[in-house]
Order: sequence, then C-alpha cells, then structure tokens
Amino acid sequence: MGRKRRKIIRRPPRRIPRVYYCPLCNQQSVTVVNVTTYSAEVSCGSCGTTHVVPWYRSSMPVDAYSTWYDVVTGRRKAEEVEAEVERLRQLYEGVPEGVIEAVAEAGEAEGVGESAEASRVPEAGEAPSESFELSPQEEDGGEEDEAGR
Repeated sequence: MGRKRRKIIRRPPRRIPRVYYCPLCNQQSVTVVNVTTYSAEVSCGSCGTTHVVPWYRSSMPVDAYSTWYDVVTGRRKAEEVEAEVERLRQLYEGVPEGVIEAVAEAGEAEGVGESAEASRVPEAGEAPSESFELSPQEEDGGEEDEAGR
C-alpha cells in the first residue's frame, strides 16, 4: 500500500487593479480614462484631481497611475509630463492610424526574423529602403541559363 496523494491547491494569479487610491483624499476612486494613441487622462472621482499623462504602446493603466501619482505628490513636475505628452502628440500627429496599428502588430509579432530597419516606416517623401527589382533572368521571362539552373 502506498501513501495517500496530496491534493494540489492552486492559487489564482493576483490581478492588476483598475481602481487606485488617491493620495490627496485617501479614497479608492482613481481611474484611467480617455486613453488615446499618445496620452491618457487619470482622474480621481472623489476629489476631482485630473492630469493627462503620456501613454506608450506598451503601457498599462498602472503605468499611467504611477506617473499621475508622481505628479500629484510632487515627485515630477506637471510641466515636464505635459512636455512629454506634447512630444508624443507631435510624433504621432502626421502618422495615419493604420500605420500605427501595423507597427503595433509588428511589435507584437517580434522575433519573426525582421530587423528593426526593415520594419521602419518611411517618412513622407522618402523612398522605401527596400526596392523590389527583377533579376536579369526574371526580366527575360525566366529562361534557364546555359548550366540548366
């Protein structure tokens, strides 16, 4: 006879919260709202403190909250954060939405074998870095050479 098997108890992973504590009013009422391509608005529902913070492709709501918390508590200056949002706005201003989504999808599928230069989006008026040219054999209609290759 063997001994009795132990029951395995699995703990569910801890989730990242969506509502945070406000350091000014000490209430759990801070949420991240109005997320755009380059910025997010973080506001407290009870005291009304609101700031716009930078939002990156890889950001999560907790990242926006931590930036907001730094501004509210005085660790970072509000002007510094506003300048970062403005820089991101200017960066994304001339880029069409479809290109931003395509670049985001390419970043998610990283490791496919593309280099950073190959996935770079050419600027307005700039020719693509890779040009598609036919080899002399293909131009002639795909005929085989003398060696039969």
